Amino acid sequence: LIPQGFLCRNLSLISHPAEDPYNFYRSRRRDQDGMIISGFPLTDTRHQRIAAPHGFTKGTFVGFMDDCTPVRLVQERYCRLSNDPDRIWLRLDNDFKSVNKAKIFSGPTDNRSYCAYDLKSAKATLTWFAIAKATSGRFPIWANQFDIWVPKIPHTMEDCFYSLCFALGLAENRCVVTQFEADNPVVGAPEIFVENPLSTNNPGSFWNTTLDEYIANGPAIARNLVDAVKELYGYWAQKYCKRGSIRNTGLKDEPYFRYFKYVDFLTPTSGLIQIRKFAEVTNKVDLLQQFENVSGHTKKVREDIHRLLIEDFGYFQIAQIVSERNGGVAKWPRHPSQKRSISS
Repeated sequence: LIPQGFLCRNLSLISHPAEDPYNFYRSRRRDQDGMIISGFPLTDTRHQRIAAPHGFTKGTFVGFMDDCTPVRLVQERYCRLSNDPDRIWLRLDNDFKSVNKAKIFSGPTDNRSYCAYDLKSAKATLTWFAIAKATSGRFPIWANQFDIWVPKIPHTMEDCFYSLCFALGLAENRCVVTQFEADNPVVGAPEIFVENPLSTNNPGSFWNTTLDEYIANGPAIARNLVDAVKELYGYWAQKYCKRGSIRNTGLKDEPYFRYFKYVDFLTPTSGLIQIRKFAEVTNKVDLLQQFENVSGHTKKVREDIHRLLIEDFGYFQIAQIVSERNGGVAKWPRHPSQKRSISS
C-alpha cells in the first residue's frame, strides 16, 4: 500500500482506491496450460516464458511491462483504467533499497502500480516518486532497512515542493503514444490507441488539465524546467510534425512498436522517451540539444528536492535518532507519520 500519510483516509487526502496498488498478473489454472491467456502481443515470448498470466487476451485497456511493452487489460475493481490521457500510473516501491525502480507510465505497470487521477492523488504519488528520485544513491546506509515515509512539509512550503515534484514527473517519465492493433493476440481483440497523459501539446492531457496550472505557484526552478519541456514539445511539433504524425521513424524495434504489423510512427504528443530515441537514432542534433537543456533543468530540480528534504524538512534526522537509540538498528514501532515522540 501507499505509505501511511501519503494517502491515508484519516488525513482526508483522497478516496480509498488510490491506496491500493494494482497488479495485473494472476494465477494460471491447470486447464489453461498451453493456451494463450495473457494480454501480451501475440509474438511476445513472455506467453511461453512467464508462467503467471498477465492481463487478458481481449482486454480493452492497456498497461505496460517495465520495458514499455503494452499489455491488454480489463477494467479493475475501482474503475481506474481509462483510454483517455486523463491520468498517470506510477511504479512505486515502499522501501528505500528499491527507489531506483520508480517510474511513470501511460498505463499501469505489472506490479506495484498506483494511479494519479486528480490533484490530491498527484500530490501523493508524485511526492513519493520525487523522494525516490532525489534520494536514489544518496540516502544513509541505515535507511536501507526502512520503508519510505511521508515528509513533514510546512504549510508555507507546500506549493513550492509539490511544484518541484510535478515538474520532475513531467521531465522524467516513460509515457508513450502507441497503438495495440486489432485481433492481437487473438481474433476479436479491439484496436486500442494509447495517448500520452504528460504531453504539453495535448490540451486534454493530465498535465494540461490538472497539473500545469499548479506550477504558477511554484519556484522559478520548477517553472524553468516546465518551460524547457514545453519549448522542446513546441519545437518538435513545429519542425517535425507539421503535418501531424510521421512514419518510419526508426523506432520499429522499440517494445511499444516491435510486436505489431503497422509502421512505427510518432505524433506531436509522443512521449519524451520516444522523441529522444528518434533523435538518437536519426542523429538530430537540434533535438538532442533541446534534451540537454531539459536534462540540465531536471538535475537542478532533483537537487532542490533533495535539499528541501534534507535541510528544510529534516527528512532523515528523526529516524537517525531513533535508530541510534535502538543500538544502531533502524527500527520503528510505527510508521513515521504515526510515530511517538522521541522522548517516549
